[in-house]
Amino acid sequence: MRSFCRICLACALPAGLGLSPGSSAATPAGARDWTWVQGAVFVPTNCVNEAQQWDEYDPAVNDRELRYASVYGINVVRVYLHYDVYLKKRDALLAEIGDFLGRADKYGIKTEFVFFDDCWNQPPADLVSPGYRYPAPIRGVHNSQWLVSPGDEARSHYAEHRPRLKAYVQDIVRAHASDPRVAFWEIYNEPGKSAETLRLEKDALGWIRETGTAIPCTATGGDFSGGPFSDFASWHEYGGYALLGDARSLCTECMNRKGQTVPGIVDHFRGRVGYIMWELGIGRDNCRFAWDENREHPRKDETPTPFHGIVYPDGHPWALADVRALLGPERFARTPFFAVTYFRDESFAQPVKVSVTPLIDFDLPDEEGAGSPDASAGVPREHFSIEYRGVIRAAASGPHTVSADCDGRIEVLVGGRPLISQSRPGRRVASGVAELEAGRPYPVDVRYGHATGAAHLHLSWSGPGSAVRALEPASHPDGL
Repeated sequence: MRSFCRICLACALPAGLGLSPGSSAATPAGARDWTWVQGAVFVPTNCVNEAQQWDEYDPAVNDRELRYASVYGINVVRVYLHYDVYLKKRDALLAEIGDFLGRADKYGIKTEFVFFDDCWNQPPADLVSPGYRYPAPIRGVHNSQWLVSPGDEARSHYAEHRPRLKAYVQDIVRAHASDPRVAFWEIYNEPGKSAETLRLEKDALGWIRETGTAIPCTATGGDFSGGPFSDFASWHEYGGYALLGDARSLCTECMNRKGQTVPGIVDHFRGRVGYIMWELGIGRDNCRFAWDENREHPRKDETPTPFHGIVYPDGHPWALADVRALLGPERFARTPFFAVTYFRDESFAQPVKVSVTPLIDFDLPDEEGAGSPDASAGVPREHFSIEYRGVIRAAASGPHTVSADCDGRIEVLVGGRPLISQSRPGRRVASGVAELEAGRPYPVDVRYGHATGAAHLHLSWSGPGSAVRALEPASHPDGL
């Protein structure tokens, strides 16, 4: 949920929130234990909304950020679809959904898809045109470019759109009707109680049933109208830690840092009810700003505490306490990371944050807020530097090539020996070769300085019997 009204500020269970499988629509498929779910809404950090997520689908970014999700203990991602993107590129969308499911499954993550949503902005009429360009986020405005699906045009001309709306739902469900990678179908996020919404909910439930899928479906209940159209109860909890259902219900949105924390959410829900946090990435959808930081009252400065989100585009978490809670202290202490230090200058003189990251692999736009690796910590968009340290182990002995695709200054040392040194501005790939013994730990030190423009840093390596892949740490850093 992403507004002040409705259930989000309630401190008690509202009337009508049936926290057990719905009676009229319940099926045996819906009566299952959801306590295993530790999920997050997934919007790639380079996208302003769910339409761009699919209209400009980027396999590399999706793969990288799904990997982050897995490393930090997320086992379900909640992914929004958009009707207009289906109209614009049906076949490509279906192929991309399949690609996404494969990538998520590779990291042990199940997916749930949201078909319809009543929240935020109307989709522009030209979104379906081939030349449509997505606008930049509006500075200081929460969820500034998120889109309703379907928009008012489809709702007000329902008879005309109904066959296409049905095809949108059924094409996707039929393609994955028995797909174990799909956790459940979500008919509608935060559906209102208008006649138009109720009609679409009822129809969509029928369309899903017609496919014969055994995968259960739900729509947000509670103050919203989705209860009668659900195989199991789902609700949103943003008011604190008051609401708690049973094992057969699922909290499909929670976690805002004005009233909740990630450790608090984990402590409240884990082992009792499955939960999905808004959201994994801190990126261009602007959910780091709060609900009341809107178009009428935009925030003038960068928020020091992201309202939503766990992980920045370069893979480091906003707070180490968040990922310790998600992983548990023992698993966190066993997870391989690079230690990373961020500086607010280009010369490694003014450190502002120490964290961890599973990879050295990112792209940041030349854009206020999103162009910083961590604006909340005071890292500027321009003239910053980052230092990484960690340990790598080769699987086989022999020469290993380490490469840095980088826009700025970069130094890479392996085993204390300089391997890459680049001081000229401009993006290029620099490489070096190191002789490594199988299984032996080698310290890695990386120093990166960014001047202006978009920021890029991708470290990869290859060796005997190993194709080019991201450089991976082999151990947990000391002291973190």
